[in-house]
Amino acid sequence: MGLRARLLRYAAGRPRPLVVAVPGFTGVRLAVEADLRRRGWRPALAPAEADLLIVCGRPGPDLARAIDTVWDQMPSPRARADAPTASDVPSALDAASAHLADEPAQLEDAAQRASYTPETSMDHSTMDHGDMDHGDMDHSAMGHGDMDHGAMGHEGHESMDHEAMGHESMGHEAMGHEGHGGHGGHGGGHDHHMMGAPHGLAMADRAPDRDGLKLDVLHVPFGPVLADWPAGLKVTFTLQGDVVQAAEVEHLAGDAGAGRFWDGTNVVAARLDALARLLAVAGWTGQAAQARVLRDQALDGKVEKARLEKFVRRTRRSRTLRWMLQDVGLGETNAWTRASGWLAEIGGETRPDTSAATPPLGELLVGLDVAAARLLVAALDPDTEGAVAEHV
Repeated sequence: MGLRARLLRYAAGRPRPLVVAVPGFTGVRLAVEADLRRRGWRPALAPAEADLLIVCGRPGPDLARAIDTVWDQMPSPRARADAPTASDVPSALDAASAHLADEPAQLEDAAQRASYTPETSMDHSTMDHGDMDHGDMDHSAMGHGDMDHGAMGHEGHESMDHEAMGHESMGHEAMGHEGHGGHGGHGGGHDHHMMGAPHGLAMADRAPDRDGLKLDVLHVPFGPVLADWPAGLKVTFTLQGDVVQAAEVEHLAGDAGAGRFWDGTNVVAARLDALARLLAVAGWTGQAAQARVLRDQALDGKVEKARLEKFVRRTRRSRTLRWMLQDVGLGETNAWTRASGWLAEIGGETRPDTSAATPPLGELLVGLDVAAARLLVAALDPDTEGAVAEHV
């Protein structure tokens, strides 16, 4: 066996999967996350670090095109697993792992692929994760890097991965976005393809900022292929620096056969699922993983109340998490209040009244930096299960 074959087999045993959530197929996503945990496969936060693309459910046409764009831009060796139903997950992952280790198949795939250039895709509207490779946008660049987490009283935050708090999940490789902005072809969701510009890339617009200065304006899509992001959600930010000047929100639908998973019968599991995404975006990866374990136990009816109470206490004690969320406004409330309400429901307490009307997502995002915008989306946890492909 040659060196290349050995390396492929090694990679196949430890793949980095990028999980794509599809609206209406939450059950498939949960099955994938549980199977990845059993196998010990650590999910990727961006296409650039992924060698396995997992599609959870049956995407609609627009979402399928966005997924294909990301797939086209993933580096080799690579494999793709499409799991239409939860029962398909184990076999799909087994087949994908075997494909990663298949040297002839990987060589053939690499030979057939042309190097990606902006000219290869004229429809930037589907490049929801193209040039935004999350990798480079860590929170240090977003105003979190200089935060002295030790001085903030972490209390049990030993696993609050603040390197990940630079939002690996928020990367901006080509502002680009390691897992968040960039997914492959984040060329910007620009429908105008500027053929006169170098390599066909659109040049930045210019507009006055809040101080009256004329600065570059970039149009950067986040989603729908994005780690710890609502299924099918695409938000095109108009950015000056890392400040959101405008946001256009769009939902890309799942297949017509999609259904609603969270129907109100298991509130604890639903809140743990939402909180897991928020904690992951905030960089507390250890607590996010614990939330997912408890979520799956709650769905099976096997969760222990003592474990839930311990999880709630530890999350509430985090001064850093409170500091990060309390200034992220959600209309008349804020992200910390929203998270506290979820914790109250998980712990079986009376939830604070959070029934105040929330402004549209696009309005809430204006004026935030990109890191705060990611936290806001996670805290708002918009319902996309019944979404259709339309602008809202």
